[in-house]
Amino acid sequence: MRRWLWIGLFPLMIGCDVVEPTLLTGSVDEIPPEAFVNAAVSVLHQEGYTVLMADRLGGIVTTDWRDESSFASQTFLDISRRTRMSVVMDFLTDELQVQMTKQKKEGDLPWRNDGLSETDRQQMRLILERIRSKARAIHNQQGQTLVGSG
Repeated sequence: MRRWLWIGLFPLMIGCDVVEPTLLTGSVDEIPPEAFVNAAVSVLHQEGYTVLMADRLGGIVTTDWRDESSFASQTFLDISRRTRMSVVMDFLTDELQVQMTKQKKEGDLPWRNDGLSETDRQQMRLILERIRSKARAIHNQQGQTLVGSG
């Protein structure tokens, strides 16, 4: 009986360690790629992320890992945490997608994906809204500049 219990629990033990990155989606109507990329780079920079790639044609902005570790967790628990962000604009559907990946490292073990807290999800929602708002403002400002110069 014990043997069957271990065989039954084995897939659960393996499956519980896999955490998929969380993705949020929001609509952006007719925002040109340059306004979206400028807004995403600006907002992510303000949030403390270092942008690794900003592709205007592809509508993709990705960041490097940002250290989220506290002094206490690193010193006393030997636990490190980090996050990174990806922002993608789907020009076919006018959808903006924000993805956060969070990882945790304990001792000498390799980095592994970690689940997002409600605070992390709230931060993603805020970043999504700030990018949408800033992209619209950039687009409107560019439109006024073109009208004013003509």
